[in-house]
Order: sequence, then structure tokens, then C-alpha cells
Amino acid sequence: MREGINLLAVRYGRVSPRRVRPAPAFFQELDWAWPKGYKKSMAQELLFQTNCGASGDMILASLIDLLDAGSEFKKTFENIGLDVTVTVENTEKNHLRCQQVTVTAPAAEHAATWSEIDAFITAAPFASGIKANARKVFTAIFEAEAAVHGNALKNVHLHEIGASDSLVDILGFCFLWDKLACCPILFTTLVTGQGDIQTRHGLLPVPPPAVLNLIKGLEYRSGDIETELLTPTAAAILTTCGRQTDGRHKVKALKIGSGCGQKTFAQVPNILRAILSEKEDLGANDRIWALEFNLDDSSGEMVAAASEKIIQAGAIDIFVASGLMKKGRPGFNLTVLCAESEREKVVAAVFRESTAIGLRQRLEDRVILRRETQTLSVAGREVRVKVSFWRDRLLNIKPEFADVRRLAEEMSIPVKQAMLLAQGAANEKYGSGQD
Repeated sequence: MREGINLLAVRYGRVSPRRVRPAPAFFQELDWAWPKGYKKSMAQELLFQTNCGASGDMILASLIDLLDAGSEFKKTFENIGLDVTVTVENTEKNHLRCQQVTVTAPAAEHAATWSEIDAFITAAPFASGIKANARKVFTAIFEAEAAVHGNALKNVHLHEIGASDSLVDILGFCFLWDKLACCPILFTTLVTGQGDIQTRHGLLPVPPPAVLNLIKGLEYRSGDIETELLTPTAAAILTTCGRQTDGRHKVKALKIGSGCGQKTFAQVPNILRAILSEKEDLGANDRIWALEFNLDDSSGEMVAAASEKIIQAGAIDIFVASGLMKKGRPGFNLTVLCAESEREKVVAAVFRESTAIGLRQRLEDRVILRRETQTLSVAGREVRVKVSFWRDRLLNIKPEFADVRRLAEEMSIPVKQAMLLAQGAANEKYGSGQD
């Protein structure tokens, strides 16, 4: 063991305290060196500025421009088994430079079903992560259509978007997003357009029902242009893989990509901008709903059972405090944390599973540390450790308790001894750069 690096090892009796060099800078400035062998990676995020709506080809074009991946994209997607021609070209909209992607495919003989889409994704020559993300996006589209038509997902047909086009758009997005390590995606207030559009079901208002289903719970505005600006494909990509942000979000731009749609408008450039930015590890822009309610007519068993169901409904966390309620009754104060996308389901679970007849709710900013899960070898067995960062400084290293308990069982040793082994291995790896 090297001196000056085993602060946690001292705590667990691994080395003598007198061998450890004091490290006041570590505690006072929280600014220690990166361990040898650990590759520091800048946290990044991707922001889509949806000032003129978004479509699948606009998302592709903006990412291709950002990554300078036009030739690779064309070569890849003209050779995955679809009868399509992909054109990527530089152009202008309202005198602003941008990229445009055009996918040309013959008219489909019939509307695509979920089983056909799923079969193609399964056979596609892409990594499993790309295919898994594509399935999530397509699932969102099919579920939105199923809700609109009152059908089961397996009976839904995609009439309004072509199968080949949508496969290139969605698999293409997932292919390009993977090049960005699937970094967090944010998008601004959605612009849907206004007026009516002609569909197979007749004249429908903008946004059409499927799009409205996909963006339910999010902020959107119509804008001044009388046409559909936000397509189902784009709505599914953004809402499935990203989250909406507000005007307070700070951006430190690293690269910018501009992608345009097929139409040109005098009022506003038909451009979607993709901004790759350095993500501030101090997660002040993360927002979360806090739901609170009091119970004075439930037993501890009932509160525990309700808490479990509320978590299953989508809550991020729940904590319970005991207290004295009105009329001197002992009771419980419950606080539930959840994302905006899950709030409706979580609120429903609170009222369904508990005796609450009301709750308080507020949207709060949340400061969180960036965290990663790494895998270490401990006594020849794999143990996951969670490492967390504050402003790109490695601060905390914690072995996953479930893995530690499994390690103890496999080695027939006490859990506390297994924890010492895991913590010692973590110190060896992440502390070796401190000398």
C-alpha cells in the first residue's frame, strides 16, 4: 500500500495511521489528482433547440452536421436491407448554412405493424444498445397510436409514417446518438405548428392526436406557421430519449450542428440546432417533484406496503418521518420524489394505496453528483462500485452492497469482512494516483 492514499483503509484497519501522509488540500479544496489508469471523461449533454419544431430527418441532419458523419451515415443506411436512397447535402435556409437529409423510398405496399418493425430491428447489423433504444422509440409511437385508436399495440398499423423512412430516422438517430455515448438529451419548448393536416382519417387539427399523446405533460406552443412542425417520429425520439428544459438552462457549447427540414418558411428558418455542451456536474438544472402528505389513521405495516407500491408506480424515492398530528395523534409524514413524466402515475398510486385524501406538491431544483458504476475484481469475483464526481473531481467510492453480500456468501465470510475487501480493492484502484 502506498502512503497518503489509503484514508479509507486506515478507517478499516488496513494500514497504520502513522504511515498516512496528511492531505489537507484534499479535504479543504476537494481537488485531488486523477488516479493512474483512470481515463477522465468530460460530462456532456445534447440540447435540441426546437424553435421551428422537429422531424426525424431534421434530427438526423443536425447530428450528422455535428458529427461530420454524412458519408458514413449514407454508406451505412443504404446497406442495411432497406430499399432506400439517402442524400446528405449542405444547403441554406433563410441564408443560414445547414445540412439536409433526404430519404427516398418506394411507396409501401401496406402499413407497417409492430411485429414487422421489431423483426427488422432484430436483424439489423447494429449493436444491441442501438437496437434497444430504437425499440423504445418505436414502442412510444405504437403506444401513442394504440391509445388514439383504442387498439392493442399488436393491432396498430403505421399509416402516417412510412416504415422505411421511420426505420432510417429512428435507427439512424440511435446510431448517431451512440457515437455521443448516449449522453443526456435536453430539448426546449416544443413548437407544433397550427391549422389542420390531411390524414387517412380525414382532416385533423395540429398537433394530430398521436403527437399530442406523445407530448402530453410537456410545454408546447403552436407558433405562427400553419402546418405540422412536430412530427410523430421526432416527438417520440425527443420524449423517449430526452427531457424538456426551460430557459434557465446554462449551456457551454462545444460543437453545434444545424439540420433543416424540407420546407422553407419566410417567418422563421426551418432549422433544428443540436448543441453538444459540457455538462456541469453540479446538477442544479435537474428538477424533481416533491409530493408530501400526512397519515394519522394508518399502521406502520400499511404505510410500508403503500410505500412499496408508490415506488413501483415510478417514484424515485420515498421517506417516512413520524410525528404528532392534529388532536395529538401519532402519525407519519411521507415525502415522495418523482420525475415530471411519472408524476401522474405516482399521485394515482398515493391515493390508491394509502389513506391520504390530499397532498402537497412542488417542483424543486435538485443538486446531484454525477455517478458512474465500475466493476472491480475482488478475490477473483466481480464487485460493482459506484463512483461519484463533483465538478469533475472524484469524491466518493462505494461498493454495491448487494455485490458485497454475494461476495460474503460465496467466500463464507462475514459481510463486514467482505466490505473491507471490496473497499480495499477500490482504494487500490482509485487511490493509487495520490502520491
